[in-house]
This record gives sequence, structure tokens and C-alpha cells, in this order.
Amino acid sequence: MSSLSPYSRASIIYDIDFGNEAVTIAQPLTPFSKNTAFKELHLTTIIHDKNRKMRVGVECSHFKLIDQFTLANKTNVPAVLLKYELPAKEINIRSAFRLPLSTKYIIKGKILYNDLEYSSSRDFSIRDVSLGGLGLVVPKKRNNNLNPLGEIKINEKIVIGIVLINLDQDKPVGTLPLKTQIARINSNYSSTHSLVGLKILSLESNYETILSKFIHDAQIDELKRMSRINL
Repeated sequence: MSSLSPYSRASIIYDIDFGNEAVTIAQPLTPFSKNTAFKELHLTTIIHDKNRKMRVGVECSHFKLIDQFTLANKTNVPAVLLKYELPAKEINIRSAFRLPLSTKYIIKGKILYNDLEYSSSRDFSIRDVSLGGLGLVVPKKRNNNLNPLGEIKINEKIVIGIVLINLDQDKPVGTLPLKTQIARINSNYSSTHSLVGLKILSLESNYETILSKFIHDAQIDELKRMSRINL
């Protein structure tokens, strides 16, 4: 939960065994294998509690690969059995679901920093997004010169404008101006790039609705593709 670069694997539930505290899920698009290793593994979902949405989850102690899991329609598919541990807990915003961007659902952006404008087409790329923030991949050099965005420091506040794009649609899904704060910097992300985490300081309700729907639609699209692969 405290990782600087957590990884999310969307899936669908095939079966739940409450007595043995086990959940069987579809193999994600990036599948589990016998070589898969992790420090922490959590199974989370979003639920509606009165007038608010909340993400809750359970910690998983280990997993087991199932080569042939029989569905209700008698189809055999690969699956993963997860052993979980109660109680279920509300997951804070730091570990909220991050949507890894795909080739269909993409985000373009511009950053205003030290009175200069930086574009996602050359100065950075947006790796993932959640209702709590953004993950940026920032090249350490640009045209053989140091990237000025490499000078940003934790807790600095920056303004970023993002454009949400579904390539199946003629027009952008929405354009959102965001006030953000640098929450974390991982300079060791790679030899050529740093990973920068931005925390969204405030998000107007209409913009939150647009971003939430964008994330939801992208999740549903990925799950549909997974279902076609698994069936």
C-alpha cells in the first residue's frame, strides 16, 4: 500500500468461498504466473455507502493458479484463487484505484511550472490517473539537455490541464483544469525517467463526475476485453 509505483490488475470474480475466505478471479490481462512475486497484494472494489462512494479491500496472503476453472456454461478457463484475510477495510485515497492508460483511453496534458508551459507530447507522459491524483513519467533529459521538470520538489504546487480522450469518439470526453501538489518522486523509476505522483488538491463536482465516468468506462472496456479472452 505504500509503494511509490503500485500496480493494478483489473479482473472479474468467478466464485467466492466465504467459509475458506477464498476468491476465484479471472486471470488479468497481465496474468499471474508461478514466478509472480509481491510484497503486498490487496483485492479491492468500489461500493456505494449512503451518499458517497468508498473503496474497500481485503489483504490477500497468497494465490494459487488454476489451469482449468469450470464456469456455469461448462467452459473451462484459466483462473486465480486468492486467499484473503478479514476484516475488510476502507482504502485511503493514497491507494485508490489507479487506471493505467491504454491505447484507447488516453490523457494529454499541459503543465504550468515556473511560468513556463510543458506539454505531454514532449516533456512528460501521463502514466495513470485516479480521482486522487496522477502519475507522470518524466524524462530526465530532453534533447540532450536536463528536463526542467526534473527540478520539481515534493510538496510544490503546480497547475496542470488534462484532456480525456476516448479514441472511439470524435470529441474529447472532457477538459479538466487541476490544481495539484507533488506527493512523491521516484528518481529511480528507470535510468532515463522519473516517476512523479501528483495529488489533486481540489476537484469540482462536475469535473469529478467527468473523470469518474472516464475511469469507469475504461475499466468496463478492459473487463469486456478480458471476458472475450476468457470465454
